[in-house]
Amino acid sequence: MDLGTSQHVALAAGYGKPDARWGGLIAHGYLTLNSAAARVGAKVDLEALALEGGVRWVRTFEHLPLPVQRRHTRIPGGDGFESRVLDLSAKGGLPLGPGFAIYEVAGVRQLSSHGDVHLYDELYRIVYRPDWLGTVSAGWLASLRGGTALLGGRALWAFESGRGGDPLVMLGPVTYWRLWPHIALAGELLYPVSNPDSLGFMDSIAAFAVLSFRAATGDPPPRFP
Repeated sequence: MDLGTSQHVALAAGYGKPDARWGGLIAHGYLTLNSAAARVGAKVDLEALALEGGVRWVRTFEHLPLPVQRRHTRIPGGDGFESRVLDLSAKGGLPLGPGFAIYEVAGVRQLSSHGDVHLYDELYRIVYRPDWLGTVSAGWLASLRGGTALLGGRALWAFESGRGGDPLVMLGPVTYWRLWPHIALAGELLYPVSNPDSLGFMDSIAAFAVLSFRAATGDPPPRFP
């Protein structure tokens, strides 16, 4: 479960070793401040590279499509609208020095027709002009306390948004702390340092805190210290 500017739950069924070599089907549910979404797709994890794709159905509670203009200062409100998108991503991490390098390339293709408009993606927190939104991100996390804690940062660039003006670049801290063998706490905050728009603070940032519990067959029984 993720808590922040978006809430998220996932259910996966497949074969292999989770977070190592694994493949299967995966379903996601999302709840943001202004939308609800569900995605169904597949994922293949190859340790340093995880590939995922799926169709996401989105229903906004208030946000509407935006007019095509160079700079936006607000997202129009009303009764909301529905859309359907294809999500694709490739991400992973590699040991680098006293820590880990992380990366992600993600693409969103709008499958619904809304005319010639700009759309605000509720999960990525980015305004784009359909059909495509593409982002690339990279960062580095220092390994602390014998690998039970990670601390660093990440930068994200929206390299494909169908728009002109200033590029969208976001920076922020990333942290991970394994509290107990099966329980971990993670968090991230991304804030735009370059932005074609001047939206409100909550519409511009991407932030989350995650408390996760994991167990798998073959693991020692879950326990607290």
